[in-house]
Amino acid sequence: MTILVTGAAGFIGAQVARTLLARGARVIAPLRPGGARGRLAALIGAIEIIELDLEDRSALERALERSRPEAVIHLAWYVNPADYLDSRANLRALRFTGDLVELAIAAGCRKVVGVGSGFEYAPSTQPLRESDSVEPTSLYAACKHSAWLASRALARVAGVDLAWARVFHLYGCGEHPARIVPSVIRSLLTHQPIELTSGDQVRDVLHVADVAEAIVQLVEPGVVGTFNVCSGVPVKLRDFLLSIAEAVGPRELLRFGARPPRPSEPTFLVGNPAKLRAIGWTPRHADIGAAVREMIADGRLRATA
Repeated sequence: MTILVTGAAGFIGAQVARTLLARGARVIAPLRPGGARGRLAALIGAIEIIELDLEDRSALERALERSRPEAVIHLAWYVNPADYLDSRANLRALRFTGDLVELAIAAGCRKVVGVGSGFEYAPSTQPLRESDSVEPTSLYAACKHSAWLASRALARVAGVDLAWARVFHLYGCGEHPARIVPSVIRSLLTHQPIELTSGDQVRDVLHVADVAEAIVQLVEPGVVGTFNVCSGVPVKLRDFLLSIAEAVGPRELLRFGARPPRPSEPTFLVGNPAKLRAIGWTPRHADIGAAVREMIADGRLRATA
C-alpha cells in the first residue's frame, strides 16, 4: 500500500514511518526543503522523500498527482513548545490541511487519517469519550478542530474514509528538547535544578511508539470517525515526573511550585481509549523507566524543531 505521510520528520511522524515500513507499506514523505531530518536518519533509502512545501498548493497538487497515494496520514503542523497553543502559524497549518485533503481526494486517495488533539474537548473532570462536548480554548485546538470539520465535509461528499486521531500527552525518543520530559531528564543528568509547576495537573501519558501504532491502525479500511489516542490512565504530572527521577535521579532537583501553569492549561485532561481498543490497538510501552533509559541511551535527548 502506498501511504503519504506529512510531518514524517517530526516526533510522531518518524515513528509512524517506521511502523508503516515494518508492515510492508511504501512510504512517501513530503519534507520541507532545508528542514531537519535527523529523526529519519535510519530510514533514508527505505522511504521516498519529496522536497515540498505544503503551503505551495500547486507543488502539492503536482506531487499528489505523481505519487497517487492510496492513503494519507497528515501529521504536519506547527508544534514549537514555546508558543504552539497561541501561534498564528496554526492558521497556516489549517489552510494547508484543507488543501491537502482536497487535493489528495482529487488525486484518487480513498483514505485520510488526520491528527487532532485532546485539547479539542471541553474541560472535564472525567475521562473523555469521543462523544463528549468539544470546546477548544486555544488557537491550536480551534484550528485542529476546524481541520477535522472541514476534512470530514470534504471526505463525506467524495465518499472517502476519514479517521481523526485525537492525541493526548506523549513522550519518548526524538522529543523536542524544550518539551517537559527531555528538559527534566537533561536537568537530572547534569544535576541542575529545574523549575516546575505544582504538578497537580492530571494527565494521560502515552509512549510515542504506541501513538504511532494507533495512528497506523486507523489506516485500516472502514475505520472512520474520531478516536482518542491515549492510555486512559489518570496520573498527576508530579507523580509522572517523580517516576522519571527514580530512573535518573536525584528527585530533589525537581522544584515543584516554582512557576505557575499556563493560563489555558487544563487541570484535568484524560481520555478514554475504548473505541481505539475495539479495533485491535493495545499499548505496549507502559514501563516509564525503560522508556527513559531508552531516551538516555539514544544519546541525543534533543530533536530539531
